Amino acid sequence: MPTDDTNLETDFTCTDYADVATDNNVYVRQCATDEYAIILFKQQADDSSGVIIVNWKGKSSKDTSDSTVFLQIYNRDTTAWETLDSDNATAINTEFTLSGTQSINLVDYYDVGNWVACRIYQEAI
Repeated sequence: MPTDDTNLETDFTCTDYADVATDNNVYVRQCATDEYAIILFKQQADDSSGVIIVNWKGKSSKDTSDSTVFLQIYNRDTTAWETLDSDNATAINTEFTLSGTQSINLVDYYDVGNWVACRIYQEAI
């Protein structure tokens, strides 16, 4: 599991970005076998003073009661991922939402270019 916000080995295609840009019941599939399924996403802000609000909507082909899905944000000060939300109660292939807000110590989450990194992950067990 990556310990920082370095880009992952599999990037989204242009079509993938278009598919996730709107809430339209079109999903990007992330496959994993004997490891973690991870989606890393980054958002750039005008400055590092804005409250960070993160919402993710998706599905899992793994039962979340067997393998929890986590939404995390990267703290650049502690160099650690912090959990904003998780789900361990949604059935297989059922849409669910993970949400979180970071409103204190904001400078710890923005890099020098005002980018914030978040990820969704689930262990593929």
